[in-house]
Amino acid sequence: MAIVWPATHDVFDKLQEVKDKYHSNLGEVSVVVEFSDAKPFKANRLNLGNVRKFSCANKIWQKGDFDFCITIVGEVWQDILQGDEQHNAILDLHLTRIEPVCVPQIIVENKKRHTVKDEFGRIVFTEEQKLDKNGNPMWRIVPIDLGVLSQNIRRYGFWFEDLIEFGSVVTNISISGTSNQELSA
Repeated sequence: MAIVWPATHDVFDKLQEVKDKYHSNLGEVSVVVEFSDAKPFKANRLNLGNVRKFSCANKIWQKGDFDFCITIVGEVWQDILQGDEQHNAILDLHLTRIEPVCVPQIIVENKKRHTVKDEFGRIVFTEEQKLDKNGNPMWRIVPIDLGVLSQNIRRYGFWFEDLIEFGSVVTNISISGTSNQELSA
């Protein structure tokens, strides 16, 4: 089991700066950052850390009333990421993963309520944030996927080796006009 320790005040300042600049949708959501002694690479890929929700039990034992915890591997922060821009980028990546749970769009047909789905069978959501039984806004954590990465890349560019390689592939495809069929051959 990995050992964790709280981040220093300068890391919290960076987190708040990134949150204020790019994540106004998070409003009053409170986030804490901790470091871990976990391995900096998993399967030869940079260990980007994780983000998790604080449970009610976590909130009882913590000194602050936090909603989420971002865990970053200490060695990644100290030795692999270089400078403020990359530090801000990894914080942004995890903040991007926190998003509101929205109310599904409902239509009434023949006095029955139906959830609206798109042409692929995905539920269509409104802009209204769902509330829990106590009236508090609900939040969720999404995985690091292309949606999360594309938002992060728009703000910070290709900021670590795997993203640089991905950017190079995308650039080469768009420049050469290589089709998907040619790539899979």
